[in-house]
Amino acid sequence: MNIKTAHSSGFCFGVKAAVDEARRMIVHKKEGEKLIMLGELIHNDSIVGELVAGGFEIIDDANDVPDGSSVIIRAHGVSPEQKQILIEKNCKVFDRTCPFVSKIHKIVKDKAQEGYNIIITGGIGHPEVVGLCGEAPAEKVRVIESADDLKGLDIDWNNTIIVSQTTFSAEIFKDICAIVKNKIAKNLIFDTICSTTESRQKEAAAIAEGSDVMLVIGSTHSSNTRKLYDICSSRCDRTYLIDGADDLRKVLADGLIREEDKVGVTAGASTPEAIILEVVRTMNENENEVMTNQEQADINFGDYIDSIPQLRRNAVVKGVITSADNDYVYVDVRDKSEGKVPRKEFESDPEFDIDKAVADRAEITVVVKSIRNSDQGKEIILSKSQLDFEKNKKALQEAYDNKTPINAKITGVVRDGVIANYGGIDIYIHRTQLKIGEVQNLDEYKGQNIDILITKIDTEKHRLRVSGSHRAILSAERKEKAEALWNDIEEGKHYKGIVRSLPDFGAFVDIGGVDGLVHITELSWKRIKKPSDVLSVGDEIDVYVKSFDRETKKISLGYKKEEDDPYYNIEERIPVGSVVKGTVVRLTNFGAFVQLEPDLDALCHVSQISSVRLQQPSDVLKVGQEVIAKVTDIKKDERRISISIKEVEPIDPVIDEVAEEEAPAAEAEATVEAEAQEVEAPAEE
Repeated sequence: MNIKTAHSSGFCFGVKAAVDEARRMIVHKKEGEKLIMLGELIHNDSIVGELVAGGFEIIDDANDVPDGSSVIIRAHGVSPEQKQILIEKNCKVFDRTCPFVSKIHKIVKDKAQEGYNIIITGGIGHPEVVGLCGEAPAEKVRVIESADDLKGLDIDWNNTIIVSQTTFSAEIFKDICAIVKNKIAKNLIFDTICSTTESRQKEAAAIAEGSDVMLVIGSTHSSNTRKLYDICSSRCDRTYLIDGADDLRKVLADGLIREEDKVGVTAGASTPEAIILEVVRTMNENENEVMTNQEQADINFGDYIDSIPQLRRNAVVKGVITSADNDYVYVDVRDKSEGKVPRKEFESDPEFDIDKAVADRAEITVVVKSIRNSDQGKEIILSKSQLDFEKNKKALQEAYDNKTPINAKITGVVRDGVIANYGGIDIYIHRTQLKIGEVQNLDEYKGQNIDILITKIDTEKHRLRVSGSHRAILSAERKEKAEALWNDIEEGKHYKGIVRSLPDFGAFVDIGGVDGLVHITELSWKRIKKPSDVLSVGDEIDVYVKSFDRETKKISLGYKKEEDDPYYNIEERIPVGSVVKGTVVRLTNFGAFVQLEPDLDALCHVSQISSVRLQQPSDVLKVGQEVIAKVTDIKKDERRISISIKEVEPIDPVIDEVAEEEAPAAEAEATVEAEAQEVEAPAEE
């Protein structure tokens, strides 16, 4: 029996990206967050079941999605109307529409706006087609599934374009185009069938033509899988559509595959790699039961599968972990001798529990590094890290190409940054790419898991060098938050903010993707020398919008609260005419300042201290002295309170008794002398 598996089998780019995104959403799910699939993400029950078990809920219509949910849009895409509903519901949308599908959306939208009629070749009711129809007025769109549907079509051919569902049959589309080529201008026929779909169909057709039995793996609900089945069954009478290994076992049990048959295998775009591998392995396990003359199987599946039963160098095989010692982990690879993997290769995967793997006889995929025969027997050296490296290198390349984030653990600190690890591959992150703002202490990042975008992959000189950025993700999130903030900002609105910096003139506060300024005069009701007297960088504070300018992107914020103002409600708390007690805190030539409450001082003019005239307040008062006074005036706008001590209990100076006795005698002498001078004055004349 010869078994030939199509190279282009399993997940296409768009489906894989959607599944990876959904799994990432599960890993980073926050408490109380609702995860929603807008329709089944892919046509595969096992993957959908996995995602539902992880916390996803399937909802077919955006109208039924709870407000504020996190919603993933599958590769098929949705109509603009459905997207708008999600936006209005304040949902966080993860749009994983396939780029090929997005391109068709743009074509249909642009041409519909130019007044063209639209013909879409595809399945009526298929999610991708439904989404495309939403880009144009209903009366402008026709959906056809075959060349026969063109008959009697009432349409202005001179003002019509034609596009196709990405997974539509390339053969049928070709037939349709041959009929309309004289009716529609060549530049208005858009061959939008996905190149992956077309190559998958061509390869499946070629394999089916040379096979006695053709196995098509996938769901009957999948459009592209059904088309593969149609293509293969038209070339190979014994074509079977199977969901997976269980269906294959039924085919084998019924004797539908003979020992001399050539068997071809292909799979739809929604079929996971694991299911294809299981089907191939089941074929190998049943070879001896199905045929007597075993031939070498010709199986090719990407870079991950080598189904030839005998071991050889560089072959990728699956095995079962049986035991471990200080140096090696031993793996049963269905050979007379066990293979062994250096134990240190598992160190890059801290989540891998070797003891548990031995107890559970866990299955593992490894690559054969070398096979040596000696007098002691066969020594099979296996590698896990080599395979992981290639797999993770490919994942990093895809993350770089598609600009999708990955999660990595920071394992080391270097002079100007940190080193993160992703599946055994080191990623350099410069200190400026760790956060928005200056990083003071790199050591505090060690041991943390963070999301990063891959910014550079360099394979020159046969050495892989990868750089990443966490700041790029933060900046994108900040931009998204900023757009939302500018949409609903208004004066007086309150926000929770984080203090980002403290220049001499105030504090810059991040209120959700945008920094606003709290001027130093808005930080406290009392006079302060610098903003750091009140706040520290990193503080979370309540602020409100005083004013804003959308054009200049400037926001002025308030921080101090009216109720904290010492003059708040002052007329009710200390009305004019009331008697108050206070402490002298400062003396000047014109009066004394008396503290009535913390940060609330009143002025007692020098004329209002004593019943006699004073040269200066210090004649009768000193700092720290308690006094009783009457409130005579309050000017709240001028932030001034006037009080009078003498109206309650004047404080007069103490006159020395000796000075009082000498004063009359001195006055008498002065009078006598003055009179004598007056008598003598005429005699001089």
